[in-house]
Amino acid sequence: MLIGRILFLEGSPSVSKLNRMNIAATVQDMVKADEEAETGAIKAYNATIAAAVELGDNGTREMIAKILQDEERHVDWAEMQREQIAQMGLQNYLANQA
Repeated sequence: MLIGRILFLEGSPSVSKLNRMNIAATVQDMVKADEEAETGAIKAYNATIAAAVELGDNGTREMIAKILQDEERHVDWAEMQREQIAQMGLQNYLANQA
């Protein structure tokens, strides 16, 4: 969607400067890394929405707002996973996921 919007606005998308991926060794670290990545994305999308509003670009604002909602759901999911691990223990959590 983002690349499509950039092309629509006659821009040149650059995917060579994407955020670095963090590879975690444990389930807890995986959930933590995912949550941190999503939290960073939320900040970036909020900044993008503010810029779109400032520029009067409602099409981009609406598109980014939809993406932002997905990112917020991902953070909620990660928080729930961390809470489940804390409450039931890692082994029970993993057995439940299988």
